[in-house]
Amino acid sequence: MEYRFDKYGNKVSNLGFGCMRFAQSGGKIDMGATEKQIMKAYNEGVNYFDTAYVYSGSEEALGKIVEKNRNKRQN
Repeated sequence: MEYRFDKYGNKVSNLGFGCMRFAQSGGKIDMGATEKQIMKAYNEGVNYFDTAYVYSGSEEALGKIVEKNRNKRQN
C-alpha cells in the first residue's frame, strides 16, 4: 500500500474504501458481509474509509466494525 501524509502529518492510504454501497440484506446493511469487506481492505493497509451520514447507516456500521476489530490487523 502506498501512503501520503495529510496536512496534520497523519499517514493516509492512497487507496480509500467507499462506504456508500455496503452489502444489504432485507433492506438493511448485512453486517457479516460488510465486516468481511472492511477487514479485507484494512488488512491490506487501507486506513481511509469514505462515509457520510447520507449513506444510510454506513457511519454506524463502520464504527461498530472498527470497534469490534480494533486490534486485529493481520499484516
